[in-house]
Amino acid sequence: MKNFQALLAGVKETDQANEYSAHVDATWLQGRTAFGGLSTALIVKAMLEAIPADRQLRSVAVMFVGPVPEGDHRIKLRELRVGGSVTHMQGELLCDGEVAATVSAAFGKDRQSAASLAGPVMPDVVAPDLIQALPYIEGLTPTFTQHFDMRICSGGLPFSQSESADFSLWLRFKETGTADLAALIAIADVPPMPGLNMIKAPGIGSSLSWYLEFPQALSKADMSDWWFCDYRSQATGSGYFHNYATIWDASGKAVMFSRQVATVFEK
Repeated sequence: MKNFQALLAGVKETDQANEYSAHVDATWLQGRTAFGGLSTALIVKAMLEAIPADRQLRSVAVMFVGPVPEGDHRIKLRELRVGGSVTHMQGELLCDGEVAATVSAAFGKDRQSAASLAGPVMPDVVAPDLIQALPYIEGLTPTFTQHFDMRICSGGLPFSQSESADFSLWLRFKETGTADLAALIAIADVPPMPGLNMIKAPGIGSSLSWYLEFPQALSKADMSDWWFCDYRSQATGSGYFHNYATIWDASGKAVMFSRQVATVFEK
């Protein structure tokens, strides 16, 4: 079993221009594919290796095209444009030569501005230590969730036929180490998508597209620190859910905004 840091450390340049190698461990699967947070983090990790440090990640747009199985894969990068302040880059995760996921990202330098707006205030919620952890049950809960600690604050559990898709929870890695942007991206995709809690079992949820924004630089944090996620569905119908989320760090600072288009397959 490889932890998250080991998988990210395995992203290495190959002998081909703008190409990187990556590995997916079986314990990070969600059904027959790697969970989307890992696939995205692997591509972004390669991008961060190629981007100057003064250009921070501002936004990420992800398309989940096909399955990412266990094994060795390739990441191909392409600079779309390098401007005076912003770099646009595209990356593809290739499995057996087929595109499995794509990422379009914008990296920008800080600029001087008189305008400043604080991010949304974190809700007043119960501390994670006072909430029972969601169990990992082999064969029932997704395989990758064994690497995370999740504690539901509000809303219904998956397949509880809740009247609302909205929920919130605390979550963290079950490993230590510096929490970088790749780790934050993975954390953002750990919660079960809104909508699964409105249907009865069995059922399957799958992301079609995912968009992330990073409103400010990530403060120093450890992967074992708690992150709070408020996840809501803005609209749903015909098996598609339009979801959005805000994630705060342990100090109550909003560090990520997320939007998702997902499908739910009811059986």
